[in-house]
Amino acid sequence: MPTGQKSSESQSRAEMTIFDLLKQDHEKARYLFDKAEKAGKKEISSLQKLFSQLEEELELHMEGEERFFYSALEQNEEIRDKVLQAFEEHQVAKAMLGTFQSLAVDDERWVAKLKVLGEIVEHHMQEEEKEVFKMARKALGKEQQHEIALAFQRSKREGRKSSRGAPVEG
Repeated sequence: MPTGQKSSESQSRAEMTIFDLLKQDHEKARYLFDKAEKAGKKEISSLQKLFSQLEEELELHMEGEERFFYSALEQNEEIRDKVLQAFEEHQVAKAMLGTFQSLAVDDERWVAKLKVLGEIVEHHMQEEEKEVFKMARKALGKEQQHEIALAFQRSKREGRKSSRGAPVEG
């Protein structure tokens, strides 16, 4: 790897905004949904593993997004309605994720349910990327975009640790 490349990578990581991080998460979710759809019913163990990963990614993303991104935008009158709608879309996705608990992976409804969840999440991500991000860029200064990004990353790291059985204080 050329020497200059490494420093520009770490520099760009330091300059990442919340929009960059959310877009990365969206791309990862799209990838996991696509992979799960391709696995389909014929690869049950692979499908279960993909779903577990997808569920963790979505939960960590939604939690961080609500705590840091949406909460920073909530008081802005111009974007408030969009933020409230986004909160509600998260509630729908969370409720749907919960329905998978009582359904066996080999149940014929499981794959159909995953497809519907994917459609709901895709609609939400597109709306964020096309509308919410544009409005939020105007509402949040560069410094605030970076601060929210750092808090979001920290939250996801801590969430991963606690979901993997590390002791949680409290």
